[in-house]
Amino acid sequence: MTVNNPCASPEISKVTSLMHVKHLINGGKSIKETAKTYGVSIDTLYYYEKLGLVVPKRNPYNAYRVYDSADFFKLNVIMELRTMGVSLDDIQEYLKHHDFKSTLALLDKELESVQEQIDRLTRQRQDIVQELKHDLNSLSDAQTSTMTIEQLDDRPCELVSTDLLFYEDIPYAFAQYMAVNKHERLKTLRSIPTYLVDTTHKVNGCFPSKSIMLYTGERNPKIPYIIGKGLYACRTFKGPFLECAKIYEEMKTEIAKRGYLINGDPIEMCLIGSYESDHFDEHVSRIEVPVKPTETEQQAMKTRSE
Repeated sequence: MTVNNPCASPEISKVTSLMHVKHLINGGKSIKETAKTYGVSIDTLYYYEKLGLVVPKRNPYNAYRVYDSADFFKLNVIMELRTMGVSLDDIQEYLKHHDFKSTLALLDKELESVQEQIDRLTRQRQDIVQELKHDLNSLSDAQTSTMTIEQLDDRPCELVSTDLLFYEDIPYAFAQYMAVNKHERLKTLRSIPTYLVDTTHKVNGCFPSKSIMLYTGERNPKIPYIIGKGLYACRTFKGPFLECAKIYEEMKTEIAKRGYLINGDPIEMCLIGSYESDHFDEHVSRIEVPVKPTETEQQAMKTRSE
């Protein structure tokens, strides 16, 4: 006998009607249907089964996998935790010991992990901003390509090699050095290849290097090499790095005209190179030549200061 209740609300009628809906999964769902439900590959579900996370029953007639309500419960938990970044190892342990205490412990651990990621991304953002500023400043300095006389402080570098290396061997030397010394802060785009060169002769049109360094501008007491402080004639130019030798010859003339003497081996720095661009005309280099004023210039400087 059916009793109509005109006073029943639509919400109650809706709830009542839901009670008569048939089971959604009946005897279970196939692996294909389950994978489609979660938007994952069948291989992912195979892998979860291999790890023992979700092991569906098998149809006794054809041995096909059948995912039931308990399996979907576990998969709901797994998918949620994976979106939070929880590792499969932690999920596996969590499902073995699933209680409120373990839930709080898991969330607390994941919160620490998220904070570490935030800190890492913050540092990464700072590094990217620093690299952008470096590249833009380098381009700006290269526009004029004029020589300046600058008093520079000690600058720490990583000494990569003191061997005479062929040009094509230098990238490997950098990679090997970073791998051996485990320097996370030495990144390809933020470390400036720097060379102390010998100007007494040329090899393939370039001055051979006495020292190959990586300059980051960061101070570290463990860094074994320092570019000494002093007075330097500096020039930043745009174009192929091979132009360094020609630019140095031009600087020698300019240094003499300004009343200075060369006081050591020059330093060549590749500010923007092949890592940033395949076009040589977009490369930017800097040459720093240690200098000292001639006696005449010293006297003139003294007079100007008085």
